[in-house]
Amino acid sequence: MDIGDSRMEKVDLTNVKRLASEICKTYFFEQQDCEKRAEEAILEASNYESDDPIKYFATMATLTLRFYGKTRNLLGTFELNDNASMFSLDIISRFSEFSYKHFLTPLSYDMCQQLNKDPRRCIDSLGFLSFWHDIHIHTLSYRHRGVPMDDEFTYLLYFLLRNITMQYIASGDIKVVQDAEKIIDIYVKKLIEELKEMMKGDKK
Repeated sequence: MDIGDSRMEKVDLTNVKRLASEICKTYFFEQQDCEKRAEEAILEASNYESDDPIKYFATMATLTLRFYGKTRNLLGTFELNDNASMFSLDIISRFSEFSYKHFLTPLSYDMCQQLNKDPRRCIDSLGFLSFWHDIHIHTLSYRHRGVPMDDEFTYLLYFLLRNITMQYIASGDIKVVQDAEKIIDIYVKKLIEELKEMMKGDKK
């Protein structure tokens, strides 16, 4: 396979087919010709070989911009990027020494042991999602320079998301998350009403 410098790279087609199959089963199980299209994209991406962070960043940014430029679907673009990143992290974790389980607290392990029928899978899932929350909080901090990592809001938001995720993973009951969402929504609306009352008082 030509990678741009007259060398030929051997590509393991078994792994290409396996990766394409996993992508389609996980994210595009109803799409026609999914595996064929995924295999073509994987082989095309295999031509990209660089450990230059600037080239990597520019390539990823350009792909996102081109996709958004064609679809004009901002939320859909973000969702696809998130799914692709999560899928990549999962693949990396299978063959690397890095484990995101060290992101967990002793409480996380206790909840999985006590509330889940499959504690080991619970811990794996929770570790992965906690790691993903970490990435999002770093992104939030980077995008909004006025909200640095040690800001109380970001810190508390992170633990709120982590706690809700932990409760769902341990219990396996989506109603837990839905109930939490209702409580948070009621709290925020009440807070807004109180702030409006304060503003009225200040104007008098």
